[in-house]
Amino acid sequence: MQLVINEDNLKISDVDDYSTKVRAILVDEDNKILIANYHSMILLPGGKVDEGETLSTAITRELSEELGQDYDEKELESFVTLNYYQKNYPKIDGILKNRLVKTHYFVGKYKEIKKDLQKLTEREKRGNFRLELVSLEELENLILNNQNNNPRNIYFQKELLTILEMYKNIENKYVKKLKV
Repeated sequence: MQLVINEDNLKISDVDDYSTKVRAILVDEDNKILIANYHSMILLPGGKVDEGETLSTAITRELSEELGQDYDEKELESFVTLNYYQKNYPKIDGILKNRLVKTHYFVGKYKEIKKDLQKLTEREKRGNFRLELVSLEELENLILNNQNNNPRNIYFQKELLTILEMYKNIENKYVKKLKV
């Protein structure tokens, strides 16, 4: 399934920055979702797809790095792809870009975090990267109440709220499958 957010009606010819990412909705036995708090932004675990990587390889690599936990691609089900057009997105260096971020979302069962096996980047460490399990309701409140000075936060909030709305519509399907 594909979703598009394009509030400014950008055309492909308007886009000068592209990114492909993967993220996972990992659900525990109490139906709580694993989130990452990074640079005071609420995200789902995951990150950029490296050149030459498949989506499956990218998501399993990211989960291994961030959770210290190995996932097999069979343990993760492709959920939705979001094409998010962002006008004047403030890059880390302060330059504004019109960008298209294609994020592939997966759903899987939460496994414990193995802190001693995490391989966080220096940037993640400086950004106070931390993981926690929260209920869907808590997550929505965290997102809506997360006001900070990071100019990119508004984009991450919109993306995550959109994905959570999609997830709520099919949540029972995944919860039943994960409990088996």
